[in-house]
Amino acid sequence: MYRIGIIDDVKSERDDIQVSILDNVNVGTKIEFKEYVLEHKTKDSLFNEIREDVSNEVIQALIVDFRLDTTEDIIKGWEIIEFTHNEFPEFPVVIMTNAPDESKESNHTDADKVYAKKVFLNPQSAETKELVKNILLNINRYDKKRKELEAKLSVELQKLETEGENVEILENIINIEKELTKYKQMYQTTIDTELEMDDLKEAFALLDKYENMLRN
Repeated sequence: MYRIGIIDDVKSERDDIQVSILDNVNVGTKIEFKEYVLEHKTKDSLFNEIREDVSNEVIQALIVDFRLDTTEDIIKGWEIIEFTHNEFPEFPVVIMTNAPDESKESNHTDADKVYAKKVFLNPQSAETKELVKNILLNINRYDKKRKELEAKLSVELQKLETEGENVEILENIINIEKELTKYKQMYQTTIDTELEMDDLKEAFALLDKYENMLRN
């Protein structure tokens, strides 16, 4: 089961987006939706909610209206797109708009991720069916890669626990965690994110040297 987040300040259009998706998924594919409440919400609170939802697998994709207004703060769709891209570069985001050319002006909007509402909100069209297919393919690709990385990280952490500190294992953990940050929020320490592998290897070499000196 996948859940798609929808950020659109028009209720009828949120409903229509869901109809277009549900009418065009394969039989047996279970899709749920989360509608983000924008009323009385600030930009920061919305960003924090998205960050938590992606990291905790509440949503596996996000559909964003390019133009948004909220009561407390003005939030533009492209700001949400840029935030999500910066936080999670591999997370699937679709831009829904009545002005496709305008939305492509953002540096973080890929042309193939910008969907015209007048097309997508027609669930009977062949083009809508193809667009929905693309959304699901991107979700599957993202979900599969994220789970693969999480599994690899689990294996390396288990090795670290059973075999003790080892430069090769630590190097693998750091590299996997860095890759995982493209898919989810990683609560890394400064050592995890900033320590260079050459420094790590040098530190282990010194430890080995001191241990040998103590033995002798």
